[in-house]
Amino acid sequence: MSIEDLLGDLDKSFADKKQQEVYAIYGMVAALLIAISYLMLWDPAEQGYNRTLAQTKEVQKKIKADENFMRYNLESKIFKLKAETAQYKKDFITVKDQAEYIKYKIEQISSLYYDEQAWGEFIDSIAENAKKYGLKLKYLSNEFSNDKSTFGHVLDIEVKVKGSFHKTMKFINALEQSFLVVDIHDLNLTASRKVDADLKISVWGITY
Repeated sequence: MSIEDLLGDLDKSFADKKQQEVYAIYGMVAALLIAISYLMLWDPAEQGYNRTLAQTKEVQKKIKADENFMRYNLESKIFKLKAETAQYKKDFITVKDQAEYIKYKIEQISSLYYDEQAWGEFIDSIAENAKKYGLKLKYLSNEFSNDKSTFGHVLDIEVKVKGSFHKTMKFINALEQSFLVVDIHDLNLTASRKVDADLKISVWGITY
């Protein structure tokens, strides 16, 4: 059957029907066509939409995860850098304080160790104390020490005096009470009517 024959049969069928019935048939045909179109077109479109929506949500999820990762790591990095900076400042202050303390100690030691005036005053005090306690100063010598085994040992002094035992002990005690660090490391006493005292003294280049 050709299309012309089909259309002719439709015209004959519609010719016997009222106009309202014809419209109703047209409406049913249109509804049927829409239903077929929905079945053929909507389902693939819905699938495509759902697939696109799922992909969009996945991308948004990844973006949010990346933002959280960057924010956390940035805050962690900033905190770490602040902590390191604070520690560097603390270490710098400590090193600076240590350097200043060492400098102060060196200056202090230098002022004590290289005080030749103090050494000279001590040597003068030997003669003054011998006179003070009525002793005869028989011999006095001094020389720089060659002893490198100990720090600060600068002078070796030898003294010989003669007098009473009691006054000789006062003389020795006066030397030991010096403002310098004094070590009477050798003492030889001989007595007849008077006591002969031979003293060997080490003077250290620091003061009390």
